[in-house]
This record gives sequence, structure tokens and C-alpha cells, in this order.
Amino acid sequence: MSLDIKENDFTVSELKLPSPSDLCLGQISLKNCKDATIGTKIDGNIIVNQYFTDTPADKALSNGLTFTDSVVLEDWTQKLLKYKYVWLSLILAVVVTTVLCIMLIPQSHAKNNSEDVPLPRNYSMRLRTRPEWFSTKSEVNCDPLSIHPPKFVIVSHTVTTNCYKQINCENVVKEIQGYHLKIHYCDIAYNFVIGGDGYIYEGRGWGKSGAHTKGFNCDSIGVAFLGNYNLQYLSPKMEEAFHLLMEEGVKIGEIADDYKLFGHTQVRGSDSPGVHVMEKIKEWKHWSEFMKEDILCH
Repeated sequence: MSLDIKENDFTVSELKLPSPSDLCLGQISLKNCKDATIGTKIDGNIIVNQYFTDTPADKALSNGLTFTDSVVLEDWTQKLLKYKYVWLSLILAVVVTTVLCIMLIPQSHAKNNSEDVPLPRNYSMRLRTRPEWFSTKSEVNCDPLSIHPPKFVIVSHTVTTNCYKQINCENVVKEIQGYHLKIHYCDIAYNFVIGGDGYIYEGRGWGKSGAHTKGFNCDSIGVAFLGNYNLQYLSPKMEEAFHLLMEEGVKIGEIADDYKLFGHTQVRGSDSPGVHVMEKIKEWKHWSEFMKEDILCH
């Protein structure tokens, strides 16, 4: 269907528009109303401000807030899933670092106690007497040396755990003494013991026959380093303690001036005092090659 309207069929004046008096809104007549407003009448410009609150998802949920969509949650979830291997790697790194710190800090602390803290270069101040390390026996009820002053010093190692603090070294010395008493020695086998803390621990002491080296116990001073020196090295403070002990022995006449220094392995064929101590004592002044005629005790 089409309408064929021509230019001259009607004019604007022929259109009749409704007048305000004919308008009604429901049952409300607008007749004779010059100015009618439905709702709030606002004059002037309107400014609309929008405010946004950036509330974390977990806080919003705890406050009872709901979301019309899950954009925020989904975004964080996707990020966590996307980088999950990165997070796992970081967590693993933290765990490994913590474990290493727990393992290494005590060792570092122990080394600081033995190597970093200066000790007096004085025999009396470096000596820990039997009462000071809480010896099981107050008196040494062992035979005196047959030859005095002794002509030999025999160096051994105890093949025990090493120690860096006095309290630990005291405990090791007491354990050795307890074992030797158990196997019916009169006391700890050595005349003196030197700990990783750099202190000298009095064993049987001066003038007493030892139980450390068969064939030499009657005319030697037996000195043992605490530890296993096939695996470890002497610290400078342990070496210093040994030399202080030798100087004191010669000074007070408890060791012969021309004494000979042997490693236990030289006279008994053992692996004591350990390869690292044996290498070291060969550099010391009184070290000597062993000869069969040196054996004077039977």
C-alpha cells in the first residue's frame, strides 16, 4: 500500500494539535495549568559525581558485601594459578634457606668461639685442671714415670667428635676417662689432652706413667688432640696450646731439654695421630725418626 500525497493536498494550518487544556495524566487534569511538573523540579545544571571504593575481596566478603560479578576474585585466582610454579619455587627456596641457616649457624658460632676469640698465650691460663673439668677422680693413683725427666713426647688423637666450646670439650674428656676406667685403667690414658677450644686439659699430669703407647709409657709424656685428624686439621690455637705445654714441661724440668717428639703411628704402627697432624708435627723442632733403641720400657 502506498500513499500518494501531493504538495497541495493540505496545509499546516489544517493540522489540529491538542491544546494543554485537553491533556490528562491518569485522573489528573492539566486543564488551565500553565506550569505542571511531574516529580522533582530541578532548575539549573546537574552534576553527577561517581565514587568507587577499592575494597579487597577477602575484606569485602568478611563485611558481608556481595558482588554482582566475580571479576576481582577471578582476576586474583587467575593470577595465582598462572604463577603457581613461581610461588612454589619461592616457598621451596625459603624452606631450603631456613634449613641451611639452622644447620650452618651453630657451626659458624662454634668456629667463632675457637678461632676468632683471642686466648692468652700463657700456660697457666690455658690449663684446665682436673677439678676444673670435673674429673671423676680427684687424685691420680697411677705409677710414676720410671725415667725422669722423660725423653719422649708421644702425640695421638682420640678419634672422638671434635669440640669448640669448653663445656663440650670437658664432656668429651670425661667420656674418655669414663671409658678408660671401665676397662680398668688407673685413669685417663693420656698425660694431657688438647681440645678444639684451644685449652689444655690435665689428664694424668706431670710425672705419671701413661697408658697410651706400649714400650714408651714409663718415659714419655702422652699428649692427645681431641678429634679425628684423618678428617680434620689442627687449628692455630691447638698448635699454640701444644707448644705452650712443651715449653712449660721443659721449663719446670718435667720434660728433657733434648726430648724427641714422635707420632703414635711411628712407634706402634697405628693411624694415630691422623695424617694431618703427622704432616704438621714433622715441621716441629723436636720431631725425630724412630729407632728401635729408643724403646726403654718393657
